[in-house]
Amino acid sequence: MAHILLHALTHSLEDVVKSAPILLIVYAVLYWLEHKMRAAPGLMEKAQRVGPVIGALAGSIPQCGFSAAASALFAEGFLSPATLVAVFLATSDEALPLLLSAGATGQAVQLFAVKLAVAIVGGYLLQWTVFHRARQAQSNPVDLDISHHGDHCCGRPALLSIVLRTVQTCLFLLGVMVVINLAVELVGEDAISSFLLGGSLLQPVLCACIGLIPSCAISVLLTQLYLSGAIGFGGLVAGLSTGAGFGYMILLREKSSRKRAFPVIAATWVIASLGGILCQLIWN
Repeated sequence: MAHILLHALTHSLEDVVKSAPILLIVYAVLYWLEHKMRAAPGLMEKAQRVGPVIGALAGSIPQCGFSAAASALFAEGFLSPATLVAVFLATSDEALPLLLSAGATGQAVQLFAVKLAVAIVGGYLLQWTVFHRARQAQSNPVDLDISHHGDHCCGRPALLSIVLRTVQTCLFLLGVMVVINLAVELVGEDAISSFLLGGSLLQPVLCACIGLIPSCAISVLLTQLYLSGAIGFGGLVAGLSTGAGFGYMILLREKSSRKRAFPVIAATWVIASLGGILCQLIWN
């Protein structure tokens, strides 16, 4: 048991350490935006028009921290819900490097192209339909609180505020990640594989549910299951499309985005499931 706990703690710490620099940069940018861009809602409105494309491209970078960075921007009012969903859908974390290292170059290119297409198409569909009103509300000036986050932040130097915000977020992520990784270690890959109904059209739906577990290790698990033949390409696409890692935890941690988190997560799951089922029909 001690070995399992140490393994879960080590992997959790590695994931958090890799994401910490990105979060630090994002919080620094948010601090600057708070003081420089309060009177620039027009610029933000123009950015929303190409938001899903930019979000999908950013999410395609194989790094767990980008989904967390996007969630932080969304929490402070700088990303629309549709753009955030596009980031989540495009995220693959460690999947592409693992496929390339396993010699599955063709599958890696196919996965990148398909997930990018799902993210862009899904993002715009949501922007024009479900989140249309949210996009209109986004044009109003946002009220940020990065520099005064918490009850006793007033008067702190900018650098100290940014560093403290990053440290607080990283500690929160580390605690949750240890619990999640420990649960995955105890359940085991074989049990998860048998649960995912190989060959069934329901497999992408179940994989999309697995992907909702907020852990960067999920992308590794799903890729290994795909390489071993336990899940199909549709299941891999669906699971990785909901596998936004730290993104969900940031959404639920920030008070400013907690109420808006559930529609975003639900929309991500629906688009990911539909995209996975379509891929299952085409490639399987």
